[in-house]
Amino acid sequence: MNKYILMLGVAGVALGTYAAYAGNSATMTVTATIEHDVSLGNVTDLNMGTITINPADDTDGDIVYTSTGVVSSYSGLITRATNATPGTFTANIPNPSACTGATTCGGLEVTNTIYFGDPENSYCDMFIAYSGTSNRFNVYPYDCWFYQGIPPRTYNFEIEISYTPS
Repeated sequence: MNKYILMLGVAGVALGTYAAYAGNSATMTVTATIEHDVSLGNVTDLNMGTITINPADDTDGDIVYTSTGVVSSYSGLITRATNATPGTFTANIPNPSACTGATTCGGLEVTNTIYFGDPENSYCDMFIAYSGTSNRFNVYPYDCWFYQGIPPRTYNFEIEISYTPS
């Protein structure tokens, strides 16, 4: 009987110790910030070449470019368009080869539009495509619309490429 009482006493001390530890707990909030190091960087600037329009033509004009900057078609008041040299930038994103030409791709986006003259006179949709080399991408004018009244001059723009994780 003494052995049972001793075992019961040891069990009681162990249970009491566990209960004491269980009653001494606290919670803590943990905060961590995860950032993506996309390392966006400009390599070469975009050059849209020369676009020649007929100011007497009252039709709208349109130019479509390929991802390499080649003019695939033009129409309306546009009488000539030279090929563009796509802008090139670097970015570390997953699956870059999935970017085959779109306004957004892999979290990358051109965040502003370019206009020639009055914003209601002309603008271009800018696309992004993987260049096929390492972590380089092309940014190019995919489709540009031109309307009457565009002043003849050299236009300079700044476009911004941003990354938003999905």
